[in-house]
Amino acid sequence: MPLPRPARVRRHHRTPNRAEHLWSVRTQLLAPILVATVGLVVLGATQTSAAHYAARDADRARVLADTATATVRLVHELERELGETAALRQRGGTAGRPLVDAQRRRVDTAVERYRTASAAAGRAAPDLTPVLNDAAGQLDLLGANRRLALSGDSADPTYGSLVESLLAVADALPAQLRDADLANGAREVAAVAAQEHLAALERDLLRGVFARGSLAPGELAGLGRLRGAREQRQAEFLRIATGAANTAWYRLVTGGDVETARRMRDAVLDSDGAAESLKTDGDAWYVAQSGTIRRYNLLGRELSEDLDEDAAALARTARQQALLTAAATSTVALGSLTAAVLLAVRTSRRLRRLRVAALTMANRELPDRITAIAAGDGCPGDGTATRLTAGIRRGRDEVAQVAEAFDTVNKAALRLAGEQAELRLDVTRMAEALARRIRTLITRQLRLLDEFEREETDPDALARFFALDHLAARLRRNGENLLVLAGGEPGRGHEGALLLDDVIRAAASEIEDYPRVEVDVPTAAVHGAAVGNLVHLLAELLENATVYSPPDSVVLVDGRRTVDGLTLRVHDQGIGISESRLATINERLASPATLSSAAAGSMGLHVVAHLAARHGIRVQLHHTGSGTVAQVEVPEAVLTRVESATRRPGAARRQLAGR
Repeated sequence: MPLPRPARVRRHHRTPNRAEHLWSVRTQLLAPILVATVGLVVLGATQTSAAHYAARDADRARVLADTATATVRLVHELERELGETAALRQRGGTAGRPLVDAQRRRVDTAVERYRTASAAAGRAAPDLTPVLNDAAGQLDLLGANRRLALSGDSADPTYGSLVESLLAVADALPAQLRDADLANGAREVAAVAAQEHLAALERDLLRGVFARGSLAPGELAGLGRLRGAREQRQAEFLRIATGAANTAWYRLVTGGDVETARRMRDAVLDSDGAAESLKTDGDAWYVAQSGTIRRYNLLGRELSEDLDEDAAALARTARQQALLTAAATSTVALGSLTAAVLLAVRTSRRLRRLRVAALTMANRELPDRITAIAAGDGCPGDGTATRLTAGIRRGRDEVAQVAEAFDTVNKAALRLAGEQAELRLDVTRMAEALARRIRTLITRQLRLLDEFEREETDPDALARFFALDHLAARLRRNGENLLVLAGGEPGRGHEGALLLDDVIRAAASEIEDYPRVEVDVPTAAVHGAAVGNLVHLLAELLENATVYSPPDSVVLVDGRRTVDGLTLRVHDQGIGISESRLATINERLASPATLSSAAAGSMGLHVVAHLAARHGIRVQLHHTGSGTVAQVEVPEAVLTRVESATRRPGAARRQLAGR
């Protein structure tokens, strides 16, 4: 039916109203009002305040970025101090003491810079106080640890705790940065520092192992944990690194020393610490791993310098933007005395009412109209949207014309929605009636075939009758599929519980290649109310499995008891299903669809979804090494005691098949 033209809609009565005397929207919007000056001044002040806040936030980001840089550099210097101290202990004597003292001085310098940066970070981001206090407490123990470190390795774990507390600070800093790029840069720096620390732990652990030529208890597992943690932080870095950071990674963290160290470490892990893998020169390992650590340090320094530069540039840009915003808004505020325009309050209110009317029609009235028709309540009259636009239509400006056009569209949309809902309901009822007639005729045909089978004695003729009987049962199931999709009950019933293997064999009797089905399920019983639907569901899955697998293969149905019910699996040996197709099928199985042309193309899947939803059964398809498996999770509510079930294979199968 063609829609009525808006021009033909006429109002029968006109009520005098001030809306009739409104000027056009163009005139209303262009009318200069002095109040606009006040609004513009307020807007300028707000923008200037926002720009100033952005500048302060940029300065805060610069402080936090400087803290991140100071933290990772202190971590590197501490790792070097620990390495030099361990080397001095291993060599013995005092020949290497100047190297240790020089490194300690570098650490002291890094500590001073870190303390200054962390104090500023604590003021800028109070949420960092716990991790900063923990790191400060560990730093206070540095002097005592140094005195113990030269006499033995008892202080090494304390060094590790200090480094880990500093890495916790580095990991906490990105969450305090509002700028996404700076936050990612801080995460990159923290990830590289963590990898450097883990590589240093690997170096010290394997150096002792290679020197002894044997593994102490727990060292192999510890080495595996270190490699796993380092690979995890490496994956974290590569996931967030883009552009220059990614290029710097592949430029710096590659080379012969890296490959050599990786080969030595993996040889120990892959051979589970075999004696051959431990016959390695400890000094060669130390040199190669130290080269790897140096590359991590170079990468961390480059990234931290970039982070500092980016933070400083952001702060400069924010300050400049604040100044420019203040100047621009002040200039515009002074010039707006003659050019300010304020949208009329009444026009704005009318437009908002028109918007509310449109949203009311789209979000409430159309769905309510369709729901009412589907429930048989008839077609309601004019809704809220029409009443909302009644006052607006009495004007003569453009807004009134839009309201009048909207009212026309609203009525047409409601009428079409009602017609479509009624048409869909009629189609569903027609499909349900047709399916019931088909089922009745096929049921009569099955009864006649039963009579012929009982009276026939010729084996060949009896075999043909059995084939016709089987084909009619399949036709009946297809008719019931249409009935299920139309929202009706398939009419399968069974008095009393039935054993699970009888249910599966009854389902197999409804498919063409039933001899290929093998059953291996635990002893269980199914409630009589759920037997018919479960047979129908399994028949669809078994037919799908036999159709999409080689004709000489076996379709196995197995199962196992679970805590909350029973799990059945239908295995086929087909060529499998693509990942995207499998995801689509599982979505359909989880969400039953209504009767439509799309449902007709894959009727079995939709029928399975409907039948499963009636009893809380969950059906999913999964890949296997040689085909696909349909997993049916039957809840405990569908099952019952085995003692209450009767085992009548012949009678039960014929009854469940509808014969």
